[in-house]
Amino acid sequence: MLSYADAAPRSRRTLQHLIRLIEALGENTPLNTIDQAAVTKARDKLLKPDTSPATYIRAVIAPLRAVLVYAAKQDWLDRVPYFTIPKQPRGRTRFLLPAQAEALIEAAAPHLRPLLVFLIGTGARMSEALELEWRDVDLAGRRVIFWVTKSGKRRVASLPPRVVIVLAELPHREGHVFLSHRGQPYWSSDRNAGGQIKVGWKGALRRAGLDPELSPHDLRHTWATWRLATDTQPNALMRLRDEGGWSSVTLVERYGTLPATRRQSTSSSAVTTP
Repeated sequence: MLSYADAAPRSRRTLQHLIRLIEALGENTPLNTIDQAAVTKARDKLLKPDTSPATYIRAVIAPLRAVLVYAAKQDWLDRVPYFTIPKQPRGRTRFLLPAQAEALIEAAAPHLRPLLVFLIGTGARMSEALELEWRDVDLAGRRVIFWVTKSGKRRVASLPPRVVIVLAELPHREGHVFLSHRGQPYWSSDRNAGGQIKVGWKGALRRAGLDPELSPHDLRHTWATWRLATDTQPNALMRLRDEGGWSSVTLVERYGTLPATRRQSTSSSAVTTP
């Protein structure tokens, strides 16, 4: 695991998963003894009984398998063991209509509004946005670079005019772009819990009269929905895949199957000025 962590840039979340897996499995556990029983044991130690299959895969199976594949490539392991992958229920893709997005932004605390506009306007994942530093922002060129992404590949995101304006109005130009109400980077919070803006988010939803089940990640769905709704050219799904940093077209196909009435309710102006 240490060798895997040092071999290439890894996200903070991945490193946290690895540390917890070492604690659960034991640092002297031989690779060839890690089987389904060991994975189940790690799951029971690390996760609550009602944890979703998606979290189990993300926190246990995926990072452990990545390490084992790496070990096999180094000839430290004869073969990569097979792990049973739990089935995940297919959930509804939530997204906001333009008027709802405006209501959410208006209802948010002042320090959160720039972040929400950025998420809706770029489709950035929360981790990408909160880890973004000013040195990777080009306001003149209207773009930002995300160096640590879910796919592990650098991604360049275009900035719509409204996002450029919002970023230009921020009072600081060094360090992290988005700061908490205390003026500190959000990474003083527990990233693994995924609740960096939990209190402010819930309050904004309540004041805007929106579905309390909405999550910040639904703003990425919102961006993708609007983006695809206004792209009528061939290969729109491939462009969305590349711009959003998804690993395959299959993952973005769901955004093209939304009801026509909802798709027609979005407009190009909403995409460029969220």
